[in-house]
Amino acid sequence: MKKIFTYMFCLTLVILISAGQLSSKGLCDGPGGGLLCGAGIGGGIGSAIDGDDGAKAGAIIGGIMGIASSINEAENESINESQNSYNEIMSDEYSTLLVYNTQIALISIGYFVGMYDGSFTRSTSEAIKSYQKDNSLIINGIPTEQLYERIKRDVVDIYSSE
Repeated sequence: MKKIFTYMFCLTLVILISAGQLSSKGLCDGPGGGLLCGAGIGGGIGSAIDGDDGAKAGAIIGGIMGIASSINEAENESINESQNSYNEIMSDEYSTLLVYNTQIALISIGYFVGMYDGSFTRSTSEAIKSYQKDNSLIINGIPTEQLYERIKRDVVDIYSSE
């Protein structure tokens, strides 16, 4: 009877997972959910391979793997959320061509601007601020023609001296 219950439980979990019902914001989210799903799947597989002893070992191993997997997934979501806000467009009042040229010039001298697509994002503003600080300029993070010309001169100086 235990084997039938275990098989049915595992089959249900596999069906729900493959249908996407246990993925984002569902039963298997978070360390507790990872433990539950991992233990259930691991126990079912272990039971199928080696009876009751296999079910116990499989549940333990599956539970540990489920916790680790859910923690890793949560960390990745946190990183993605912070990167999204870092590349979020802050303003569209600056010329796309000016922002793009400034981004390329900053990249060519070693500053990280995030996406270099002409969008004025937080990462572009932070790169401009870093450049302004490193060169004893007024720090405001705003792309201007004068700033671009200054960066362009630095690019020429760096690459012509090599």
